[in-house]
Amino acid sequence: MPIVIVTSQQPGEGKTGVAAAIARHYAYLGRPVTLARVASEGGNAGADAKYFHSLQFAPGTPVGVVAAGDIRDPGEGITVVEAATDDVAAIQGAIVVLVARNAAPKAAPAGLTPAVTVVTDVPGAAGALESGATIQLGEDRVLAGFGIEDVEAVLKAERIVAGDDRDTTCDHLVIAPIGSDAGQPYFRRFASKAVVVRFDKTDQHLAAMRGEPEFLILTGGKMPSGYLFDAANANGVPVLLSQADTENTVIALEGIFDRTRFHGERKLDRMAALLDPTSLWSALGL
Repeated sequence: MPIVIVTSQQPGEGKTGVAAAIARHYAYLGRPVTLARVASEGGNAGADAKYFHSLQFAPGTPVGVVAAGDIRDPGEGITVVEAATDDVAAIQGAIVVLVARNAAPKAAPAGLTPAVTVVTDVPGAAGALESGATIQLGEDRVLAGFGIEDVEAVLKAERIVAGDDRDTTCDHLVIAPIGSDAGQPYFRRFASKAVVVRFDKTDQHLAAMRGEPEFLILTGGKMPSGYLFDAANANGVPVLLSQADTENTVIALEGIFDRTRFHGERKLDRMAALLDPTSLWSALGL
């Protein structure tokens, strides 16, 4: 069974998304596929493993992280492994995909010969570009999108309305305007958004709901009107409550696009769309 290792020298460079897209590509071709996440110090290995296990096209994927030395060739199908570069040597006979962010490394890590290098989040680039055995993916709003769990972690916010179980991400963080009359058309300008609005601005809460947000972030630390609870529950929209005021909530969220994890169908669809026209598949030779 072919083993593909997707690796990077630093966390957060995009190897989870590349690994998931590779696995999905071959699964959609009818090949049996499993995913594995090798344990690592710190980081989000456990969350990555849980995400891999949730992907229906990769049945048999372990629930949790695995040790590099436990990955074996079972004889059929394809195993795609996400691992740090230090763990690659322990997995014998694998095809290596090296992932880097912003720019390709000047040299591959010692002892590692990648079949292809995928560079993510390349400044000023759009779509996918190729140069030899290097594939460059431009800065992409969907891949950088954040989810409600990302916001909860940054703000230590309370979820006061659970909402529907949404597997989605947001491309925009929108601050509510001053007047509700302008609110609804303003909100509708942005697809896939989270809206930041003060807890006592009920008119803006209702205008934001009509703008179909993924979730609301209320600021000021106090409970909103019952009208907000009625509207949010009726529309299945989750609501978070930040203890900080609007200014400090927005300041805390300024860098959220740089701290998001790869999860959700939108991000996987986008990563697959970027990689599918490239020479990655011929480089892997599977």
